[in-house]
Amino acid sequence: MARDWWWPWWISSLIDVGIVVLALIVFVRANRRLVRQVATLVGIGAIVAAVLAPVVMKDKESNSPMRMQTSNTMTMTTP
Repeated sequence: MARDWWWPWWISSLIDVGIVVLALIVFVRANRRLVRQVATLVGIGAIVAAVLAPVVMKDKESNSPMRMQTSNTMTMTTP
């Protein structure tokens, strides 16, 4: 079954940039070392995701949303 929930890569990158900003705010305001380490890991992950989004989420030539392709082939055997 095809789904119409896919969005363009730049929306994913915007979400990731927001996560980077939030992780940076947590990093600056936190006093505990563990919280800063977690914020750093989350920030690095969001940066990697934002950079890779255009590569992974390639646009189609048309403006139609990307659809997930599934195979609907069923084989029936009769005795």
